[in-house]
Amino acid sequence: MRVPIVEIGNSRGIRIPQAILKQVAFGDEVEMDVSEGRITLKRFVDPSIAPEFASIASLDDPTIQLILRKISGTDLVTALIGADDSVKQAVYRNLSQRAREYAQQKVEQLENGDLRDLIVERSRTTISEALMQVMTE
Repeated sequence: MRVPIVEIGNSRGIRIPQAILKQVAFGDEVEMDVSEGRITLKRFVDPSIAPEFASIASLDDPTIQLILRKISGTDLVTALIGADDSVKQAVYRNLSQRAREYAQQKVEQLENGDLRDLIVERSRTTISEALMQVMTE
């Protein structure tokens, strides 16, 4: 996409279309880096603020989707056990129907079990995921 460089006060800059801003979910500030003739903008995250697990419920869907791509299914299911409904709903709405149904079923099953069930299920799922990775390499 080509965009014009425009005068902005005593400076020059570009205007980023709203549709693009929504896709990247920038806040009020961004990190800007210049390297090899390229300008890179990244979402600014204040390192002094450690987000709580419950804050997932207040995040936008693109951010939740980024988080979901970085965690295993085992960690997701385990984390959702006993979580607030608002957190569960925020996560579930960002999963495919198949993944949502699986996660909901596993979370419900493990919430009604005991600690032994959770430990065994988590270990078996971790091993299954490792097997899948080995088989697809």
